[in-house]
Amino acid sequence: MLLALLMVGCTSMPPCHFSGKANAAPSAGCLVVAEQGVLLISSKNVGFGPPGGSVDPGESAQCGAERETWEEAGIEVVAGELSQRFDNGFHLYWCDPIDEQNATPKVLRAQEIDSAGWYSPHQFSDLAWRFPGQEKIIEQLIAERYPDRTEEIDNE
Repeated sequence: MLLALLMVGCTSMPPCHFSGKANAAPSAGCLVVAEQGVLLISSKNVGFGPPGGSVDPGESAQCGAERETWEEAGIEVVAGELSQRFDNGFHLYWCDPIDEQNATPKVLRAQEIDSAGWYSPHQFSDLAWRFPGQEKIIEQLIAERYPDRTEEIDNE
């Protein structure tokens, strides 16, 4: 955890906002859907995907997802329910920005992350994804959770 704090420089790490039954997972991330679109990061030399990474020892998967989203995209979120568990053990949670109106992505770990931004699902096929096929899974998850908002998210 100290290393993570040092890596984000002088920006202080927000506390974990999750409350509820904690899950254990080797890695976790956030699927953040807001008025601006879907939050994605581009990792150096590996492509696009939702923010996420390794869960620290003793940390819940939900708190790990929140922390990774902050470290990689500079957005403070609260983790909600599990949206997808991948075969490699990665847990992807639905996460909401704490302050959606001021949720401007910023790269805090430039040594690891190329960019962080909001994307509409219709842009997914134009991106080079870290894990092939993940864009279709995420697009389907969004369509199932927000059937009335999918067109709105696409038009942002």
